[in-house]
Amino acid sequence: MASLRKLKKEIDYLVSEVISDAYTCLVIHPSKNRDEVISIIEEAVNVRNTLIDQVNHPDEKHNPRLIKKYYQTLRTKMFDEIDALFQKLSDLCKN
Repeated sequence: MASLRKLKKEIDYLVSEVISDAYTCLVIHPSKNRDEVISIIEEAVNVRNTLIDQVNHPDEKHNPRLIKKYYQTLRTKMFDEIDALFQKLSDLCKN
């Protein structure tokens, strides 16, 4: 497993990409779905805060096998949630 520092940086990078794409969507389509795009940005920030909190506070601190599985599950959850945010944004900007 990569270090926790790298995992946190990955979380920050992916969330910043979602936010960047959301602002790009707002610039390209200023009058279209503004409130929905802003809600996606807010959701991205909430996802980031939740994931960072989960990285900092694992369930079983003393069992290395469970820790490894915990962080693998967290990484999968991170990709799923970020992908869902990108999909929502993509659906909004298509119309």
